[in-house]
Amino acid sequence: METNTPIVKKPFYKKKWVWVVGIIVLLIIGSSGSDSKPQVVDSTGSPSESVSQTEEQTVYKVGESIKLKKSIITVNEFTFSQGGQFSKPTEGNQWVELNLTIENTDSAQQFVTTLGQMFVRDAEGNSYQVAVTEKSMSNPNNRLDGAIIANSKRTGWVGFEVPKDATGLQFQYNGSMWGGGTILVDLK
Repeated sequence: METNTPIVKKPFYKKKWVWVVGIIVLLIIGSSGSDSKPQVVDSTGSPSESVSQTEEQTVYKVGESIKLKKSIITVNEFTFSQGGQFSKPTEGNQWVELNLTIENTDSAQQFVTTLGQMFVRDAEGNSYQVAVTEKSMSNPNNRLDGAIIANSKRTGWVGFEVPKDATGLQFQYNGSMWGGGTILVDLK
């Protein structure tokens, strides 16, 4: 004779998927970090005393070293290009090529992705993503993508394709893809 044994359901907190989702949510919240504001720093990484900063100042200049959490970002220079022998921008466009230095001041490595963290904006609010340009192709060993080991820096070129008549161009760097802060640098 068969006996029917009742099926006992596990409480929700004993299910693996609940813990996995909980840990993922905590990691995302933890990675967003504090609301520290970017600031200009001198060559030692200390806040620059010569520049008075206010809450409204969010746009920086080429050549300024900007501390954003545990990174220091510097736009060293930028150029406009019509391309070279093997590659050219689309008709009516030009390339904006930026030489950047990203310094990791943390004791752990950091990962940088040009596609998810770097953009150029214009005065009309249009945003332009990374493009393969002459300088980025001619300097394959100087790419910014990848891991930057603890307490070191990486310098390289990144390019963007923008219309020739675009004005008010600004470089936008996002500290992380999960809200790690944003800096803007005027390309003047």
